[in-house]
Amino acid sequence: MADNNSIKIAVVGVGNLTSAMVQAIEYYKYNSTDDLMFPLLGGFTISDISVVAAYDIDKRKVGKDLAEAIFSPPNNESKAIDIPPTGVKVEKINTLDGVSQYATSVIKLSDEADVDLAESLIKSGAELLVLNTPSGANELAAYCAEAALNSNVGFINSTPSKIIQDNTWVRKFKDKRLPMIGDDLQSQAGGTIFHKGILEVLNEHGVKIKDTYQLDVSGGLEGLTTLEYERRNLKRRVKEDSIKRSLPYDINVAAGTTDYLDFLGSRRLGHYWVFGEGFLGNKVEIDIRMKTDDGANGAATLVDAVRAGKIALGRGVSGPVKSVCAHYFKAPPDFCSRTEAIEGFNAFVSGERES
Repeated sequence: MADNNSIKIAVVGVGNLTSAMVQAIEYYKYNSTDDLMFPLLGGFTISDISVVAAYDIDKRKVGKDLAEAIFSPPNNESKAIDIPPTGVKVEKINTLDGVSQYATSVIKLSDEADVDLAESLIKSGAELLVLNTPSGANELAAYCAEAALNSNVGFINSTPSKIIQDNTWVRKFKDKRLPMIGDDLQSQAGGTIFHKGILEVLNEHGVKIKDTYQLDVSGGLEGLTTLEYERRNLKRRVKEDSIKRSLPYDINVAAGTTDYLDFLGSRRLGHYWVFGEGFLGNKVEIDIRMKTDDGANGAATLVDAVRAGKIALGRGVSGPVKSVCAHYFKAPPDFCSRTEAIEGFNAFVSGERES
């Protein structure tokens, strides 16, 4: 039986995103929550989240307490707060396709035995399994989704691998009466939501968009992973499709990570260019540069998605939690406008909408 006073989660992938999330859980116990959109979400604070199990493949993390592992290489997320020992030891998960060809020189594989993920999840008492692995590990994503089903826990997919968009997986989670949220987490001030917002505002005021691009470079493992052709294309297809769907007509879009620069650390530099035409054929051109921290940027929305997942569990939601997917993820099962997504999410949290 789930503990209604906490949100017990298991995390696959102890990278920068998980590091920022774990730090946030501790940070907001003692610091002001004035900077949060939702200090309380469905009655839950960020610090109500408890990581009860964690899994990775790097020997510098496996076997360590989670508090130490989140600051172990190749992680480079900045430290916002010291984390006391959690009592959660990072376990070794099956590698499968979790390492891209470009990441082999950065990741040092553990030689520990692979844990039985479903068995470990049951033992941990987790209610939700959160997938925070780098893009393109489709086999690993499927393995984790199956383990969630076998251990009777909800599933949150931060990656672009198609789980929530796959009808086969949706039927399985519905049959088990388990919630699922995803695919591809959208950051708080991320490139996709920012880009969509610009385009939607211009369109609302009569500017016809012709061409646009969103290109970035980063220093995190995600940036290195997406240098591999297939993984990069998967990520780009998801981003470009999400951006295109923000407008009621077709436009030329290019979006994605173009290079990895290790000296950037966990930072991401995004470049945005928009060209359109307005009244009397007036040319409108926008050129913007934005710098963000990848881990914290993603964790800001992930902690809300986790709390929404807990709400869904309490309501017995089965299958995709559509309002949460549409608001916080790039590839939800149903697309809608930015405004509609916000309204739907607020209605779900308040109880006016079931999912």
